[in-house]
Amino acid sequence: MSWRAWVLVVGAAASASPALALEPDALFAKVAPSVWTVVASDAQGRNQSQGSAVVIGPGRLITNCHVLARMTRFQVAKDNVSYGGKLEFPDPENDLCQIRVDNFQAPAIELAPRDTLRVGARVYAIGTPQGLEATLSDGLLSGLRRDEQGQLLFVQTTAPISPGSSGGGLFDTEGRLIGITTLMRREAQNINLAVPAYRITELPERGRELLERRAAANAARVAVASVAAPSAGLQPTAQRRAGDWFEYVVTDAQTQLKSTVSLKVDRVDGARVVFNGGGRVEDETGLVLDSSSPALLELDLVTPPGGWAPGGKVLNGVQTFNFSTTKGGDTTTFDVTAVASLSQTLRMGEREYNAVRIDVRGWTSRLPVHRVAASNLRYQATLWYSPDLMRVVRFTLERLGSTDRKETVELVRAGRG
Repeated sequence: MSWRAWVLVVGAAASASPALALEPDALFAKVAPSVWTVVASDAQGRNQSQGSAVVIGPGRLITNCHVLARMTRFQVAKDNVSYGGKLEFPDPENDLCQIRVDNFQAPAIELAPRDTLRVGARVYAIGTPQGLEATLSDGLLSGLRRDEQGQLLFVQTTAPISPGSSGGGLFDTEGRLIGITTLMRREAQNINLAVPAYRITELPERGRELLERRAAANAARVAVASVAAPSAGLQPTAQRRAGDWFEYVVTDAQTQLKSTVSLKVDRVDGARVVFNGGGRVEDETGLVLDSSSPALLELDLVTPPGGWAPGGKVLNGVQTFNFSTTKGGDTTTFDVTAVASLSQTLRMGEREYNAVRIDVRGWTSRLPVHRVAASNLRYQATLWYSPDLMRVVRFTLERLGSTDRKETVELVRAGRG
């Protein structure tokens, strides 16, 4: 029997049995052996990231993808015992990654059926917050957050979680897994979120599809690179110089109204690239340092501190960002997860660019000037960043709250004067 079928059978059997609430100490004794610490490191072996993981089958654990982001190796550890792990299936859209550990005998956890989730029920979180292994906290299931189609996106809880809790377990009073703790809303009080446990059963299929798409995109990119001839005419490169110009078209998806944004480099002062008589200043990676124009405002707002290529290296894997910015007296806060895919060939206007797709999902808080209360809005956007050009060549705002506000920004022409 496959581990996935085994998990489903266990979950079905658990749902058929009568409820039996456990005391906190008995619950901890039952489920703590199934929650481990994840320690991820870079190519030099330096510990860079730490989180938690939950055992869901023989030699299989679930953690958050952002725990493993930009890391090349990782281990699962508990009580001074550690095992090397391998990524088996990634599902960065749901921030769930399945890892495989050989010769690993820790017990698997039971999954709680979806129909047993009730707002107000007591729940328990176990993880490694701030490096403190096997920490138990309790609270209430404070909300079930769904999308417009009614699909459950997050389980909200008042059980405290902290950095290092990511990938840990959220359990009901019977010790069944109801979610994988993933993030906390830093600007709010005691709002913590977990990915619903039922997503785990979908992970192998979604992970295989993603790996197949990545392999196909990589093969196509290699094939195109091997036969493509250089584009005719003068083409700007990542190294900015006076006379470089870029023409963007901004389209309002609701009205289909289009506006053109023209940027021309006046001069380069060290790491500062000055456009349009000083109306816009960027660094060498396209990060906006100063701008008096709202033409590319949404793209500028969502760009995290450091930009999409901090230090000249384009974002890869999964990263979470929480930051605020103020423009024109309006304060905007983002609490988002960015998922970077493998680079692909993207045709924009007259040219093709090798671009990295970055999907941004999460929340934004908007506080316009003269208002005392901010509005928290669901946020979804996708952008394509060209490492060769060192700037975004396409940006799509897909969702901002429950409104129909959507827009697309496309680089249609570029040149070197």
